[in-house]
Amino acid sequence: MSRYLEEAAQLLRKSAESNEQSYHSSPSWLREGRERIAREFAVLAAIDKGLLPAEIVQDVLAAIANRPTA
Repeated sequence: MSRYLEEAAQLLRKSAESNEQSYHSSPSWLREGRERIAREFAVLAAIDKGLLPAEIVQDVLAAIANRPTA
């Protein structure tokens, strides 16, 4: 894993820790935070494997579809 991905993963770990502390008494917010962080880790894993995450593919396809023709 590249240094940038490692740094991003470390920030996600800090965010996860903060989420657990901040929302331990609010199950729905805690769950939402966990799901968001899990999605972000999945994006890092995809990038680490040389794959484009689904969100990026959607953005690329949308940009191609909206590109003016020459």
